[in-house]
Amino acid sequence: MSHTELTLGHELAQALREEGVGWHRPRRLLVGALALLALALSLQRWPQAVPLTVGLLLGHATTDGLCGLLARRRRTALELLLIALLLGATVGWAAEQALATQAMTAADRLTRAWLHLGFGAVMLGLPLLQGLRRLRALRRVEQDRARLRAELQMLQAQIEPHFLFNTLATLRSFIRQGSDQSLPLLDAVSSLFDIALTRARQAESTLGQECQIVEHYLAIMALRLGERLRWRLDVDDALLDLPLPPLMLQPLVENAIQHGIEPSEAGGEVLLQARRDGAGLRLSVSNGGCPLQPGAEPAGQAGHGVALANLRQRLRALHGDDATLTLATNAAGLTEATLTLPLP
Repeated sequence: MSHTELTLGHELAQALREEGVGWHRPRRLLVGALALLALALSLQRWPQAVPLTVGLLLGHATTDGLCGLLARRRRTALELLLIALLLGATVGWAAEQALATQAMTAADRLTRAWLHLGFGAVMLGLPLLQGLRRLRALRRVEQDRARLRAELQMLQAQIEPHFLFNTLATLRSFIRQGSDQSLPLLDAVSSLFDIALTRARQAESTLGQECQIVEHYLAIMALRLGERLRWRLDVDDALLDLPLPPLMLQPLVENAIQHGIEPSEAGGEVLLQARRDGAGLRLSVSNGGCPLQPGAEPAGQAGHGVALANLRQRLRALHGDDATLTLATNAAGLTEATLTLPLP
């Protein structure tokens, strides 16, 4: 049996179970019986209406029960469902013939057989098609989620080596120089890796946890740059438990240092701020080092390095157009990267 047939067999069995086939729908059956009786009475006289109604109900109950037995299996075949349908239609037709008080012609009996078969097909086919459609829609959603997780993990993996390489390069330069800061820097790097490597592979983090990573990173860079780097975090404690995708803040801070503080002889201050902005969260990282060059970030679109480009892709995958990342010069003349995220 092919993979497609196996998949269809599993889908059929699961759709039957989720639609409650197998006498698990007594209320629906009662409503159907009353509706059938009303329809039969409107088309036939009483002596003919009752056998027709009883026959249709018995046929449907037989088909429903047999399909319920098939639904208990992990998978079932379409041929078995068709056999159950034919058996149910036969039982219903035979019951009507046994209860009928008036003789029928051969043409009437054939018409009744098609009526039982068509009724059974509708009563089985509609819930089955509805269940299959729902299952396949759910499968598409799950496949989209799996694809999204894979894309996010790939983008996250691209950020991690960049982050780790720069940090290790800093430690290497200290050791080569024989600096007294080598051991404190090694301790700081160990603490940073202990936190970052664990959380970088998690699907969820919090603003507070990401701020911890930023603080460790800034402490490392302060050892390297000395008085050229000053930094401050302005984050309300009430916001620390808000969810935030991992490694969203650290690349912004790293970008500010690489493109703003390091190229400047005088250095500057890196300021991280977090504020509620209506129904969203506004995160900004500003630096007072080298100013943003005109045209470096037109309309907040072009990347200012691989890190920002990856962040934009992650934001688009996670939140679509509801999240933005811009890089511009603010009112105070500082280069500012602004990240806006919707709050759950």
